[in-house]
Amino acid sequence: MSSSAEPAPPAGGPYPQWVRDVRAPVPLPPPNSCDCQAHLFGDPGKYPAGPEAVYTAPDATFADLQKVERVLGFERVVFVHSQIYGPDHRLLLDILEGLADRSPYRAIGRVDETTSDAELARLDAAGFRGTRLTFHPNLRQPPSWQVVARIIDRIKVLGWHLRLHVGTDVVLEYSDRFHAIKNLPVVIDHLGYVDTTRGRDQPACRWICDQLESGNWWVMISNGNRLSPMERGWDDAIPIARAFIEAAPDRIIWGSDWPHVQWRKRMMNDAEEVELLYRYVDHDRALLQKILVDNPARLHGFV
Repeated sequence: MSSSAEPAPPAGGPYPQWVRDVRAPVPLPPPNSCDCQAHLFGDPGKYPAGPEAVYTAPDATFADLQKVERVLGFERVVFVHSQIYGPDHRLLLDILEGLADRSPYRAIGRVDETTSDAELARLDAAGFRGTRLTFHPNLRQPPSWQVVARIIDRIKVLGWHLRLHVGTDVVLEYSDRFHAIKNLPVVIDHLGYVDTTRGRDQPACRWICDQLESGNWWVMISNGNRLSPMERGWDDAIPIARAFIEAAPDRIIWGSDWPHVQWRKRMMNDAEEVELLYRYVDHDRALLQKILVDNPARLHGFV
């Protein structure tokens, strides 16, 4: 594994938890900014983890997230269904269907072959706009390509997009397969998990930039702070993010990845990662408007 892979957890203790005393970033993001990735967790008695869960649910509820986003200045949020729940979407469905106003929220699911047509329709009505597939060596085995093709066919008719959660250099390993995905938007999460210490000219980074030249590939420039071996500042992530922004500024989104499950170094205040995004764009307000407002609105159907 390359040097940007996550190091071992802190010795002698659990993963650090998210910082509750969140502060506002300087400056605040533009109006209608969207955090395109946040995970939610619920009472384990009501929403138990599935058999393939790789971590324990943290104390991170919808009410907690609302407070965090309010301080950070984000008015729209995309909930990304957590790995620990498998294809069981009850938590996000209960949250979304219980809201008087769902307009600031969308969701990304984990559809598989056990997901019925009726449930898929229910997810769509509740505000789900995509599904996430995992190709990460530290998580479950990826689905077969026959299954992937069937999932794509099912979500394509709904106008959903596909999220790819990949590990380091996985885009190179599956290059031919990923190239074959057509006729729907594809979002690569978390800077494609590239090795931040190898710079923007590494093969995986170049491959992603090449994909961005097509009209249907996107990148979420999130988690540079996680991928970097640095405890603060995360300067080595900046050239990677800038390479992707330069390649396709109209198909870049950003997400906090709150509450930062399985974090393995100093836990930052969430404002720090918003300010890292500002450094990605050299504080260009027009680019921030694209990345935080216009692009996510187009991808997720915000009005």
